[in-house]
Amino acid sequence: MKKALLYSTMALTLVLGLILPMALPVMASEIGATKNVDPDEAPYEAGETIHYVMTVTNPGNNTATNTLTNVWDTLPDGSIYYFIEQGVDSPLVQLPGNTTTFYYDYVVECDDMEEVRPGYWVVRNTFEAEGTDSADDIVYAYVQTSTQVTPCEPVGGEAFPIGKLSIMAPWIALGATIVAGAAIFARRRHVRS
Repeated sequence: MKKALLYSTMALTLVLGLILPMALPVMASEIGATKNVDPDEAPYEAGETIHYVMTVTNPGNNTATNTLTNVWDTLPDGSIYYFIEQGVDSPLVQLPGNTTTFYYDYVVECDDMEEVRPGYWVVRNTFEAEGTDSADDIVYAYVQTSTQVTPCEPVGGEAFPIGKLSIMAPWIALGATIVAGAAIFARRRHVRS
């Protein structure tokens, strides 16, 4: 009876300790990211500065250490600003529960604005982070932000549309003729005196 109990305990230990862990899926590592405007004073106008605050987090319930090799922000004009760049900067190592904060100031430009629905204009940009965890699995975070802006005037057109020039051309020619005539008249009068 004691041998049977011993063998049963050994078999159960073998199943729970060796075989069961291989049958259960391994949980992937986690990573979190946020991107906010602080203070949020939308809508912004061209020339005003948006203060972005971004975080990347290795959640506290995660058991793996994350090593981030690239952390970057793609700006509304399409350019990329690296906070951490692989091959240039040291990687960011985050233990479970660690959060790292990044800041970036962006000056709003007319060319970066887009109308996402009638009358609602924004500038968009993204914050991303990538790397590996302690099991060498890939970790990646992506956050996109749309910040409301006031469109540059005039909406959908040039500052002085060329089409209006053809309407004004006769008036411009008349004004130039009057100015030229007055100059000739003044010169003749000056020559006679």
